[in-house]
Amino acid sequence: MSVQLFSKIPLAWLQLTRNKVRLLVALMGITFASVLIFMQLAFLDSLYDSQTALHRSLKADLILINPEMKTLASKRNFSRQHLYRALNFDQVTSINYIYHGQRSFKYEGNTGGKGIIIVGINPEDPPFKIPDFDQVVSRLRTTGTVLFDQNSDLNEYGNIVQDLQSGKPITAEVGERKVWVGGTVDFAGASFADDGNLIVSAASYLQIFSHQNADDITIGLITLKPGVDKQIFLQQLATQLPENVQVMTLQDFIDLEKHYWSTSAPIGFVFGMGVLVGFLVGVIIVYQILYNEVSDHLPDYAVLKARGYKHRYFLGILFQEALLLALLGYIPGFAISLGLYDVTKNATALPIHMTFQRAVLVLLLNIMMCFMSGAISMSKLREADPAELF
Repeated sequence: MSVQLFSKIPLAWLQLTRNKVRLLVALMGITFASVLIFMQLAFLDSLYDSQTALHRSLKADLILINPEMKTLASKRNFSRQHLYRALNFDQVTSINYIYHGQRSFKYEGNTGGKGIIIVGINPEDPPFKIPDFDQVVSRLRTTGTVLFDQNSDLNEYGNIVQDLQSGKPITAEVGERKVWVGGTVDFAGASFADDGNLIVSAASYLQIFSHQNADDITIGLITLKPGVDKQIFLQQLATQLPENVQVMTLQDFIDLEKHYWSTSAPIGFVFGMGVLVGFLVGVIIVYQILYNEVSDHLPDYAVLKARGYKHRYFLGILFQEALLLALLGYIPGFAISLGLYDVTKNATALPIHMTFQRAVLVLLLNIMMCFMSGAISMSKLREADPAELF
């Protein structure tokens, strides 16, 4: 069957190219559907990537949070005293903590639209895996100094990175407090909930958030000794913690954030629905084209049936047309999407880029889309009855 299927490609190609206007319209429709799917999948992936970028940079085996916190975008704090309980276990190497909040950021009259994340840390024990962070983290020892995330949405904050690279002394406003910008870091970047990030010392954080109790932290970090089973120790530690503190693995912390944005936040549902809409648009467009192709050639198919050709022969031609449409529509859709990814990334600073997995997925969706249309068009193909010729 497979050899017979591909041996009839010239006939399928000739039928498709006979009406060039119809073919062009079909390819435009499939290209549009491909671009729509590419963009919605990119937005969905960038949503998850941007919202979990901070999580993935943490140096920890286990995480402590307030169980009421479902996303860092709406933080919930807990008492740092509960984190110290982990030191009672021999399996623990070290503990650390993070303050996390959001404020407005203003530089030379430029104020971001969504606000900027303020991350408070202990400069003597940095909790992040950040390239070359050890070269600049010492600057945070001076209270009132911040490090600016160079992956933030620079469209919102003017020429701050260029000014820093030129060696120009820079002051900015966080909330209503003046701070010194001591340098840049290659950190988590902008997200759908904020314009970027500032890393500050714990002391500077508590100055910016003057009403916050120093004992109230957002994330507790626990590092275990090599060879310790995380799940077993997690269960042991959980029995020593009150109900208002939850312990989980770092991967569970990442999954918790993804779960919120995929199920609880409307934006995740919207992007997922966009993929479905793009797929259905493609199915409808290809169905119309294949249906018209079959209708135009019904007398020809009836003649061939009268000469002994089996129904599967015509199904092979129909599915070849569907496959050709899928491939020809995918190529320009892929190229256009690459350009749109660059435009969107430059405009929003979101982590949007083409991945091999997404390219393959959209190709498979294109083929499935066209094959579904071919399957629906089969009903018309059965109308090719040789008896109607006589």
